[in-house]
Amino acid sequence: MKRVLTIGLLLFTVHLAIAQQRRANPALDSLKNEKDPGVLKQKLQKLENGSEKELQLLIQFYNDTPGKADSLVQLAVKRFPKGEMAFNQVQNELFTTQSGAEQEILFKKMKAKFPANNLDYAFYSVAYAYANDKNVAKVSEYVNQIKDVRFRSAAARLTAEAVMKYDLPAAERITRKEIEALMKEGVPPEPAAGSTPSPANEARASYFAFLDLYSTILLKSGKYQEALKYSKEAYLGSSRKTDQLTGNYGLALSKNGQHQEALPLLEKQIAEGKANQDLKLAFKESYAKVNPDKDAVAYLTILEQGMKSKIEAEVAKMLINEAAPNFTVKDVNGKTVSLADFKGKTIVLDFWATWCGPCKKSFPAMQMAVNKYKNDPNVKFLFIHTWEKVQQPLTDAQSYLNSNNYKFDLYMDTKDAKTGTNPAVTAFGVKGIPAKFVIDGNGKIRFKMMGFSGGDSAAVAELSSMIDISKKAV
Repeated sequence: MKRVLTIGLLLFTVHLAIAQQRRANPALDSLKNEKDPGVLKQKLQKLENGSEKELQLLIQFYNDTPGKADSLVQLAVKRFPKGEMAFNQVQNELFTTQSGAEQEILFKKMKAKFPANNLDYAFYSVAYAYANDKNVAKVSEYVNQIKDVRFRSAAARLTAEAVMKYDLPAAERITRKEIEALMKEGVPPEPAAGSTPSPANEARASYFAFLDLYSTILLKSGKYQEALKYSKEAYLGSSRKTDQLTGNYGLALSKNGQHQEALPLLEKQIAEGKANQDLKLAFKESYAKVNPDKDAVAYLTILEQGMKSKIEAEVAKMLINEAAPNFTVKDVNGKTVSLADFKGKTIVLDFWATWCGPCKKSFPAMQMAVNKYKNDPNVKFLFIHTWEKVQQPLTDAQSYLNSNNYKFDLYMDTKDAKTGTNPAVTAFGVKGIPAKFVIDGNGKIRFKMMGFSGGDSAAVAELSSMIDISKKAV
């Protein structure tokens, strides 16, 4: 998270907070480069008996030794109960608690213990938890207590996205209030070409992203004329024309009868595999209005086939041939399964976690892929929950999938008590999630995919091509 703000990740761990201090750290480099074991031992002992900052340096040194690092964190918390490490630990406990009511209890304790600390992140966390609990009044209560205006706007944007799923009027109220506050602050000027990233640049991008969200809510509410006003400002004001911006503006234009202007934007989204059903319907309407003597459905089919052909050519270049590690995970009943259990089948592994935004963003496309191959006995999808941050990860994962109606085969890759690592994801050398692997029937990794950039149609076409190539490789 940044102060100006995209809040993609709020789950700071104590180790993450420390890891962020690693850049250009001569003291840490000196420790790592010390050749004399006796001198190194003395330096480490001195740090262990020193200040909190010195303990933080020592924890960084032991960062790749989880057991030792964890014990030093606990030492720091015990020795400096009002210090940064203690605050981070309490805040992390708050972030990893599920319900809003439980978070609120922890928040009040944290506020009493650390009254002078910046609590903006905690305010957001409680608000977001309440948004998921469908308690809109509590959402507003906690968002409104965030002191930093730009941070509050970003927090409001994310909570409004959650509220939008079940209460459009409430989401509209939240976004309208923050847009009015941002307008009072003033829209930062457009940066000069080639300028380096700055807080002002990020503030400008955040403002237009908020306008785009507001237009999305208005479109869903059927307020097309007002939606066009904000969508147009967001699209024309943003230097980076994202898929979300382009699609929303095209849809708003179409809904307002401006079909000539809408058509190229909607066509672009379809050709790139970034269009949802609403955009496809709008495209067909706009195309028919602009070209009354032509077949909109036939042209849509041509665009989609062109997209699929392009993706197939790109996927063919991504083919690899690596032996997959003989991983083990547990199914929801606690049964251990391994790579050998899927011999002869093409399997898709999807490493994910409930706290991972991009993981969850990819799930609509993954459900489409699962549905496509549900009658193929030689294709198997394993949705492997890993890197858990809660005490009951199975319950957490099942609850998320059930509440969103995802029909996935869930497997668990929980942390090993001795090593402090999650075995399966570690075996595959994963550094970030979502991470997907397509493995053929001979146990060879044929494709790897990291992250998710959006576009359900394109994602399904890409994964389908990978599966079909892998099936033929056996």
